[in-house]
Amino acid sequence: MFVLLKSKFQMEQYSFIKLINCIRSEDVPAEKFITAEIPFWNDEKYLKPKEYEAWLSYDYDEMPAESEEPNESKSETNLTSEINALKEKVKEKELLLEQAREDMAKMRQSFQRLLDKESAPVVCTKNGKVLPLNSVAGVSAEADSGYFSSYAHFGIHHEMLSDEVRTTSYRDALLLNKSYVSDKDVLDVGCGTSVLSIFASQAGAKSVVGVDNSDIIYNAMDIVKRNNIDNVSLVKGRLEDTKLPQEKFDIIISEWMGYFLLFEGMLDSVIYARDTHLREGGIVLPNRCTMSIVGYGSEALYKNQVTFWDDVYGLDMSNMRKEVMHEPLIDIVDAEHILTEPNLIADLNIENVDLNYSNFSYEFNLKCTKSGEISAFVGYFDTFFDLPVPVMFSTSPNSKPTHWKQVVFFLEQKQIVSVGDCVKGNIICRRSRSSARSLDITIDSFGNKCTYYLD
Repeated sequence: MFVLLKSKFQMEQYSFIKLINCIRSEDVPAEKFITAEIPFWNDEKYLKPKEYEAWLSYDYDEMPAESEEPNESKSETNLTSEINALKEKVKEKELLLEQAREDMAKMRQSFQRLLDKESAPVVCTKNGKVLPLNSVAGVSAEADSGYFSSYAHFGIHHEMLSDEVRTTSYRDALLLNKSYVSDKDVLDVGCGTSVLSIFASQAGAKSVVGVDNSDIIYNAMDIVKRNNIDNVSLVKGRLEDTKLPQEKFDIIISEWMGYFLLFEGMLDSVIYARDTHLREGGIVLPNRCTMSIVGYGSEALYKNQVTFWDDVYGLDMSNMRKEVMHEPLIDIVDAEHILTEPNLIADLNIENVDLNYSNFSYEFNLKCTKSGEISAFVGYFDTFFDLPVPVMFSTSPNSKPTHWKQVVFFLEQKQIVSVGDCVKGNIICRRSRSSARSLDITIDSFGNKCTYYLD
């Protein structure tokens, strides 16, 4: 009522005092005040003080001038407007928060890359070049001899040559691009049996030099001679320590990829060849490789490799699981058990990649395409020859199997997921400090962190 009267008669503080005293002094029904056409209480006699009245202590000026009588339609409209305005503000804040999260993730990755470069081990000088001690070139030939010895036996070359995906991809990259290879000087890094050197010769290369420090090269020399390949020269030695018959080449070709792409660190030698022996305008083949991971859930594989140790002929050997968890499994996995979309975690341009290539981190977000139990993450790589006639191959579980297979990183505990869920985590890859050709891979997901040693 007071709000209504204040608005109707433009009442100020003294009018309010008169009204209160009028109500206290006169027996006037409330309806008379509400229907009054003039403020009949506006008489000076009502200013005379009475006994203490709490109403006269009320801060009249704080009372709203406009009526606040319930108006359902107006209240609902105002409330709807306020809600919509708040929704817009919340949406705006969420967008800002999402942008901030993305910026922070980029900053963390940039900072980590900076730390990786700043914290590189001490360096040594090799043929006038400064190289990290834990790069392949920083390892003595004697200490590295075991690696080359492993390639001296025919068995590993049988496995690689029998890999049709691998071998035909290299052959097609060269023979389907004869106009590009013709009359070029080609360097084959890690030539093995010299099959890539011979493909380059068949594609019309002017000259081909193959280099390998493994004793298999003696068999390769015989293979070249038996097949009457006149323009292929083979040199035994570790590239970083060896003088070649010519200094510069137009094309460098190498099958350097290892498990999880980077294992064995042979890319170091390709980078050395690129920086030392590639002519301006030349190309390295393959020129690009990518690495990816997916979420995987095969109950049979997990049981065979992990929970197997819980009950071995009635014996509890579960302590062995600790060993299993830190060693990735190299195997061909069934694509049927892939539970997520893939995430590309690394993209290597061989034209400009540096020796820090194996040190990276990536925050993955794998969207689930099936419901089930994730028991592992699976890693694989794709290889590209970006030539006039492009060629590529994949080591994905969805592609034809290769000798590289896939790399399986088991989880300590299986995790239930549903279609549409997003599996978030972080993968950190580091060159092992104890071995230039090995990798330490840490995966942090589902609240657990595990480091896997690929050596």
